[in-house]
Amino acid sequence: MDKHCIIEFDGASKGNPGRAGSGAVLRDSDGTVIASYREGLGTATSNQAEYRALNRGLEAAREKGYTHVKAYGDSELVVKQTRGEWQVRHPRMAEQWKQTNELKNQFKSFDITHVPREYNSEADSHANSATYLQDGQVQEIPGKKSYY
Repeated sequence: MDKHCIIEFDGASKGNPGRAGSGAVLRDSDGTVIASYREGLGTATSNQAEYRALNRGLEAAREKGYTHVKAYGDSELVVKQTRGEWQVRHPRMAEQWKQTNELKNQFKSFDITHVPREYNSEADSHANSATYLQDGQVQEIPGKKSYY
C-alpha cells in the first residue's frame, strides 16, 4: 500500500560554523503531524545542518513505512543540489548529499521544494532548539493523534 508524507526540514548554526542543530517535521499527506525531530550536531555550518535535517526526515519517513515523499525546506542550496541543479563542491557536503540521494532513492517518489523562511517556522523552531542538544542527541516529539 502506498503511503504519502510531507517533510519540513531546517538547520541552524550559531556562528556558522558553530553550535548546530537540525529540525524536521514529518506529516501525513493530510497535514497531520506524525512526529517532529531535533538533533544536536556539535559544531557545523548551517548548510550541513540543513542536510542533516532533510536526512533525519527521510530516515523517519522510511522507518514509518512511507513510500512517497514531498520535502520542503528554506535552503535554496540544499534544494537545488538535491535536485541536481547545482553542483556539490565541498567534501563534507558531498558526503551528506550522497546520503540524501541514497535515502531518497528508497522511495517510489520524491520531490523537494524551496519555500520562503516564513513558511518553514515549525522546522526552524526545532532546529534552533536542537542547537542546545549534545552532539548526536536526538529528540522525537510525537504528533497529536487525531480521533476522527
